[in-house]
Amino acid sequence: MITVREIDPADPALFDAWYDALHAGAVEGREAAVIEGRDALGGSLRRGSPVKARVPVAAFDGDRVVGALLFEYRLTDNLDSVSVEIDVPPQERRRGVGTALWQWAVTRAAQLGRTVFQTELGVPSEPYSGAEFAARLGFVVEHVEDHLVVPLPYDEERLAGLRESAGVLEGYTLTSWAGVCPPEHLQAYADLHTAMDNDVPTGGMTRETVPWTVEKLEASEQRTDRSYLALVTMVHTEAGEPAGYTLMYLPRTNPNDVQQDDTLVLREHRGHNLGTHLKLANLDQLAKHRVSQRYLHTWTALSNTAMQKVNARFGFYTVEQNQELELTRPKLRPAARGVILDGEDRLLLVRFEFSSGPLWATPGGGLEASESLLEGLRRELTEEVGLALTEDPPHVWHQEIVADGHADGFEGVINDYFLIRADAFEAGGTMSAAELVAENVHGHRWWTLDELRAHEGRFAPSNLPDLVADLLRSGPPAVPLTLGL
Repeated sequence: MITVREIDPADPALFDAWYDALHAGAVEGREAAVIEGRDALGGSLRRGSPVKARVPVAAFDGDRVVGALLFEYRLTDNLDSVSVEIDVPPQERRRGVGTALWQWAVTRAAQLGRTVFQTELGVPSEPYSGAEFAARLGFVVEHVEDHLVVPLPYDEERLAGLRESAGVLEGYTLTSWAGVCPPEHLQAYADLHTAMDNDVPTGGMTRETVPWTVEKLEASEQRTDRSYLALVTMVHTEAGEPAGYTLMYLPRTNPNDVQQDDTLVLREHRGHNLGTHLKLANLDQLAKHRVSQRYLHTWTALSNTAMQKVNARFGFYTVEQNQELELTRPKLRPAARGVILDGEDRLLLVRFEFSSGPLWATPGGGLEASESLLEGLRRELTEEVGLALTEDPPHVWHQEIVADGHADGFEGVINDYFLIRADAFEAGGTMSAAELVAENVHGHRWWTLDELRAHEGRFAPSNLPDLVADLLRSGPPAVPLTLGL
């Protein structure tokens, strides 16, 4: 049976198992995939960040990690979106692992009140399993870049030819540094980062750009410097005005890959071959600091024809497409519910009263923003029926309903159901009768399967008798069953 839960990145064995699953799923079928290194990612997850939450989530088969989710969201901007990366090793695919991780992500995003899901895929060729999975979930490709590489060490003959063709740099000066930005360049460098964010193509992706301040830049560089050596070259006019920059990241623990990140020449300074001069100067820095890395990587939008030509001159070749995808979902209220069966296979239900008549449903209710599913389930069952859980019950159903009238202020609900075996008890939780009525709960009852099947009223889920019969016959499913209304 597949179970999903957040992991503690400070647990070395568990983190390693999670990272191995993430890495195996991410690199499969790709010639030159760039994956955040084990040490860099582990350090980032353990330290945390004041601007972005990063949550490692694992899918388990027993004690064995069979899939990995990296769930991320910004804390100070882009407050409607989350980023998801789901990776399943090839040998663990085709049995619902990715779907179970996606269900976790959907519920967690709903708790955060976020409706925009974003992800990136390196696609070496079509068809590609990751792209097919994303399409089945409803993701749409909004932006495409070429992922290009050039072998290292850089070819000296090509480098000499590039220097000769670039000619003498006139009217501008270059300044290079390795590491964090020198104090005298902080404001100019921050302004260039803002210009880069506003200039870079993003297709149809939902993205809020926030201006870079010196304080934001310094904090970002301090975090990055723990895992990467930044190699930067900036170009200025003779009057000292910044005209552009280029940036590489040399990982401190990755023996294979260097990442060419930003290259920007401000529009009013284009046409002077500044991009070539910037890249040549930074390649000189790379030659000084490189240890054993075998590839220099860069990513360039298909629409950026000028930079595509520059990359071609520098010997970059395409290894895959980098696709940015997005999915916008309705605002749904997340809830955890218990399918409580006693020793005689009777099911405990609560009665709701609506203008359209009574509705019988499993006990449970809405999650608070900081709760896990099981934490919310324990709280709800204690409050509503007085049942204290002593073990983690299996997750059996995942239901998403988009329809009016299910929860005030929401476009529908997400219900995650857990199977609980318990001795029969008289339902009575910590909530008073008046508080239960305020929650629209008007009573409890134990039902046999025959009584469920004979009842002519309404249940939630609507096919509850058949679902319970299947649980009694076959036990919990290997992965949570996706339900409709």
